[in-house]
Amino acid sequence: MASNFQSSIQRDFIHDFSCSPCGENGFNTEAHHYCSQCTEYYCQNCVSKHNGLYQKHAVLGRKDVNKWEAAPGVVDALESCGMHHGEALQLVCGDHDQLCCHVCIAVDHRQCSKIHPIPDVAKGIKRNIEFQRIPNKIAKLEKQFELMKEARMKNTTPLKKTRAAISDELKTIRKMINEILDKIEKTTLQDLDGMIAKLEKNINKDIETCNGMTVELQNMITAFQTKTKSSESKSYIAYRKSQNMISQANDHLRDISVIECYNVTFQANNLIEELLSSIKTFGAIEVQTGMTKQRKDPLSDPNHVFSVAEYKKYNVKMSDDKCQCVIQGVCEIPCGEFVITDTGNCKVKLLDKEYRVLDHWDVPGNPWDVCHIGGNEVAVCVCSKYADKEGLYFINSTKGKLVSTRKFTFSHRCIGAAHHGGQLYISSGTTLNVYTITGQKVLHQGKVNGTTVEKCAISNDGKTIYITNYDEHKLITLDNNGNKLALLTDPDMEKPTGVHVTPAGHVFVCSYNSGTVLQVDKDGKKKLATLAREENGMNGLSDLFFSSRTSSLIIGRQKDTLLAIKLI
Repeated sequence: MASNFQSSIQRDFIHDFSCSPCGENGFNTEAHHYCSQCTEYYCQNCVSKHNGLYQKHAVLGRKDVNKWEAAPGVVDALESCGMHHGEALQLVCGDHDQLCCHVCIAVDHRQCSKIHPIPDVAKGIKRNIEFQRIPNKIAKLEKQFELMKEARMKNTTPLKKTRAAISDELKTIRKMINEILDKIEKTTLQDLDGMIAKLEKNINKDIETCNGMTVELQNMITAFQTKTKSSESKSYIAYRKSQNMISQANDHLRDISVIECYNVTFQANNLIEELLSSIKTFGAIEVQTGMTKQRKDPLSDPNHVFSVAEYKKYNVKMSDDKCQCVIQGVCEIPCGEFVITDTGNCKVKLLDKEYRVLDHWDVPGNPWDVCHIGGNEVAVCVCSKYADKEGLYFINSTKGKLVSTRKFTFSHRCIGAAHHGGQLYISSGTTLNVYTITGQKVLHQGKVNGTTVEKCAISNDGKTIYITNYDEHKLITLDNNGNKLALLTDPDMEKPTGVHVTPAGHVFVCSYNSGTVLQVDKDGKKKLATLAREENGMNGLSDLFFSSRTSSLIIGRQKDTLLAIKLI
């Protein structure tokens, strides 16, 4: 018993250098000698055996300890504890399969039962095949890192070329915008010059009239004074002609004095500034990595057909909501928060990543669609019986609060909106209108009566536009010039409302009457899958948005709950 206790004390004692042969036999003995040729440490007993076998080896004693492999009190980097620097690794915790120093044992592994000295578990390690393979594995890894470094160094040259090419492209875009602005300025100045020329012509005409009448009146007064000194007949003639002249002069004065002066004013087109200020960059800059072959990520694979992993519901009703929530629009902003429009309670609501209501903004009308503009800014379509309340309201999310910043008004209704490349796509219910810095154009015209153009979505490259035709149960696909590419109908698509396209080109459509969520091919020609039906709780669907962050479809409907469908 005493022997075991003494052995335990001996093993737990910490030495700056321990005897190597004793360590291999499970003993923790202080070393007093070091052989630089064997690179081993020896106690007094073991050094005599070493010297008997290797008489020509140079053995250093404690007086030359500074010439040993490590200086006194300094632990070799390989044997140093990563948690407690300067402490030597001397034990192994079998419970956690972890190398430990005595501080580790005292602090973190006090309750562990499988604590073993390293010399015990290290027996025979040099004969282990895996141990013998370590140098080759390290050499191979070192070679791979050298090759990787060379590849990375080579990569810097094409990156610089890419930077130069994109910079040239940006200059081309800037030049094009400058040309457009120059053209707008030229047209505006031409209109101004034409107007000024017309006004100057009117002014010169009035001046000529004044000059002409002044001369005639001077001649008349001279003639009148001369004739009145003659016979009464000549005086009468002078009187009558003077009367006519006075009447004519008064008529001219009355005509000229109607306009006291000409003032020209200028009303700037704020749409240009507002559109440009809403654009943060000339385009999206993305990193494309060349990767080794591996399983495709469904989010980046445009041909992937999704299936449903789970359905969840989240309550978005607020305590002061007087009516049932009617979620007409859903979108996500880069910070992971969601913005939804609640038409039932005339509110725009801000949700956190767990779909809890953080804040709301009271809308002066009925909010319908919502789309992301840039940063934490969204635009909300508002309909109202009061014309001055209708339009597109821009709202910022700042530190969990919603703040309205500006508003666009249109000559038509505004029930659906999308934004791409600095252009606004606005649905009126019967037309899809696109607004650019150069003005407005009608991209698509549906039937005048009813709702034949509800909502729209734009592909990531801006070349394809998807429109839901609510009344005629259709999904319409256009190119960016308004040419019709496809027309899709399906029994599972009755009264389609929301449409969304992911950056990879996956297209999703939800329908109000059929209570379905469909995945459609990127050409808009065929249904790929029916992801949810009315029996899954899909009823009264209004809008949907795919969150790449959670791989989930977030669906708004005429209920107090928001639906989240996890896709795989």
